[in-house]
Parts: sequence; C-alpha cells; structure tokens
Amino acid sequence: MLAAAAAATMDMGWDFASEAQELKEEFNSGGVKAGRTLLERQLNEWKQIPLNVAVIGRSGVGKSSFINAIRHLTADDEGGAPVGVKETTVTVDRSYPHPYNPLLKFWDLPGVGNDRFPRHRHTYLSDIQVDRFDIFLLITADRFTEDDTWLGKEFAKRNKKYFFVRTKVGVDISNNMKAHPKTHKEDDVVRDIRESTQEHLKQIGCENVPVFLIDSYKLNKFEFNELERRLIEDFPELKKAAVVLSLQATSREIRYDTISYEMLF
Repeated sequence: MLAAAAAATMDMGWDFASEAQELKEEFNSGGVKAGRTLLERQLNEWKQIPLNVAVIGRSGVGKSSFINAIRHLTADDEGGAPVGVKETTVTVDRSYPHPYNPLLKFWDLPGVGNDRFPRHRHTYLSDIQVDRFDIFLLITADRFTEDDTWLGKEFAKRNKKYFFVRTKVGVDISNNMKAHPKTHKEDDVVRDIRESTQEHLKQIGCENVPVFLIDSYKLNKFEFNELERRLIEDFPELKKAAVVLSLQATSREIRYDTISYEMLF
C-alpha cells in the first residue's frame, strides 16, 4: 500500500523523500521558525493525501464524542458529530473531516453484531471496506468484547495498525467518588482500570496491542495526548507529515514550537 501511495505521489509531481530531506535540513539550520515556514509551504501539497482513521465500537461507548474531541470540536459546532442518548451511528459511510485538513477523515463505524447493523464476522470486513483505512481505533467504555479482539487480530493479519481505546474514564472516577467518598483516590481508580483492561486483553491474546485510557471531555488528563502522538507515529511514512500538520493546528500539546522533525521521519 505504501509503495502504491508513493507511486501515486510521484505521479502527482511530489518527491516526498526530497521534501522530507529539505524539511530536516531546514530544522537543523534554521530551527523551529524556519522549519515552520517550510511546513506551511508544504502543507497545501500534503493536504492532497487521503488519511482515513476508522473509529469502531458499540453504541454508547463514546465514538462520536471522541471524533469531536480529536478534531477539537463539540456536537454544537459546525461539522460536529451528533452526540446523544440515542444511537447516532446510522451508516457505515459517515465520515468527519478534520477542520484543518478535509482529507484527514475519522469514520464512525458500528461494531460487529451491533443491533442496528447485524453484520456477521464473515461479511463485516467487506462491509466496511477494510482496506481503505490507515489506522483502526477499537473503542469501548467498559470491557473489550470477543468481537473487538477478533477484529484486532483480523487487522493484524492485514498488517493494519490498530489500538484499543478505553473511554469515559472521568465517568468511572466520578462514580467511584460517589460510591466511596471516604476512601476514593483518583490514581487508584485509573490504575485499577488500566490493570483490569490489560489483564483482560492478555487473557484474549492481545497483550502487545497499545491501549489508551481517555476521556473525550478532559483532553489534558489521562492519555488523550499520548493517543494523538501515537496516531502520528504509526501512520505510514508518506502520510505522517500531513497528520502532524492537521492535528497540531488544534492540539495544545502538538504545536510548531514543541514539534521536532524526528516525529516526521
């Protein structure tokens, strides 16, 4: 896939290796300011590279909230994914572009066997057109299901990158505080969530897959920023710069003045 993408890029008149080397030299010689100028010039070219992230999970696990958070939008903003108590994933073809790069899209996909989409394992991958996606995020608000881990293993067979994402950590902390007002400790709750999640994944043969604990309404807590960075690191090399330039525009952590060219290469 990468070779095909590279060939397509060459056909469009781009020489990614040459531009990458130029960017590296600019950072080395002129520092962040010079690198930023060159990044901005290259952005319009890199924006022409399609980037597709699949966000997969059952109803109610927080897919729409995550898609808004990663784009630094709310459900009330123009282009925001609808969030509510009712099922909001009504089609497998619904995507949400990043506001700074329309070709960076986050796709809201139902999980296997969702009541609204009773797809079975033998048709699910073809139903979602699995090969169009660069990275897969398997999302849950509690335990990962057998279907989740089956999907992960299928992605691995196809050499696709995928992560497990455990959402609504803030809700768990709040509930624990209400249940144990005298003994509640936030760090202990987070540790327990992580340990139980990792143990569960180990039992089902997915112990080596990255897992991130996040809350889509508390982006500076837990591991939301780490997930953003990992998305950048694990995109195919040809597409990595476009992801950096898109996400950094809205992230408080990934900014021109904190980014290093090593993230791109």
